Amino acid sequence: MHRHYFIIIVIIALLCLLLVFFSLAREIAKPITKNPPTEAPHAPFKSYISGVGIVEANSENIAIGTSLHRVVNKIFVTVGSKVKRGDPLFQMENRDLQANLAVQEAAYQSAIAKLKRLESFPHPQDLSAAESAEKSAKVAYEQAKQQYQMVLDLKDPRAISLEEKNRRMANFREAEAKWNEAQATLKKVKAGTWKPDLDIANLDVVQAKATVNQIKTEIQRTIVRSPLDGAVLQIKIHEGEILPQDVSKPAMLIGNTDELFLRVNINQLDIPFFRENSPATAFLQGDSHYEFPLEFVRIEPYLVTKQFLTNDVTEKVDTRVLQIIYRIKKEDPHLIVGQQMDVFIKAKPLT
Repeated sequence: MHRHYFIIIVIIALLCLLLVFFSLAREIAKPITKNPPTEAPHAPFKSYISGVGIVEANSENIAIGTSLHRVVNKIFVTVGSKVKRGDPLFQMENRDLQANLAVQEAAYQSAIAKLKRLESFPHPQDLSAAESAEKSAKVAYEQAKQQYQMVLDLKDPRAISLEEKNRRMANFREAEAKWNEAQATLKKVKAGTWKPDLDIANLDVVQAKATVNQIKTEIQRTIVRSPLDGAVLQIKIHEGEILPQDVSKPAMLIGNTDELFLRVNINQLDIPFFRENSPATAFLQGDSHYEFPLEFVRIEPYLVTKQFLTNDVTEKVDTRVLQIIYRIKKEDPHLIVGQQMDVFIKAKPLT
């Protein structure tokens, strides 16, 4: 009885295995009819060099930065904004500079006032006082001289005491000294301010003005302006943030996108086959429907490390590349700055 059960179980297991194998065979036999969404681009030339191109502005992508380490106070543009050369892009906090400017402008005005005061000498009041003092000293001198001369003209020296004679002589010499001093003072007043004092005052004005201009320049530096006519491609800062000092992280990217260029990287091993006047064509990466003729612009004669790959199984990655700049001769809404493209350049065999 138990043997019959065992045989039945074995038969059922074999039937299940046959059913599984039959289902798998049907699935494997089904043909794959799914097609790729787009056809990969093919080179339009029999002999060609392939490379990877990156779309960029014709001015190149300008990384906007500043050497100041300040808080961003105001951003004047948005991504995609059209700007002219000199237009403000963003402004940093500068209240400390504005306060210092007010102080230095006051110092500048004070230096100008001191210079004007020195240049206004002699004042009429000072000149009149000096002239009066000189006349008074002269009168006193003439009186003292006359008194002393009377002593000298005496026929009999004993007619006056020695003490009186010495007193009159002292009065004469004192009056003479005061008159000389009054004459010198009058001459000084008439001459006006001493030239070295004027030179120092002029230098003080120049220095104060230079300080004001320096602070104004610092204030202008807190307003970052566009270096060219173009469009804002990227903004990496926000109001209230401190500007990063890392040059690899620019605050903004700006470029002139009126005309787009393509920066093409070709393997250094392909350089001997490249010719500047060879026809070149670009495709949207992985899509042969959109073809873009290229016009040679220039070569950047410095090999750089390969950064962009074509994903070809035969591609070398441990090599350096030559960068060639082409003009994209066809406008198309599919093109965006930073986009990667497949590029084919007609190769000329070595002779």
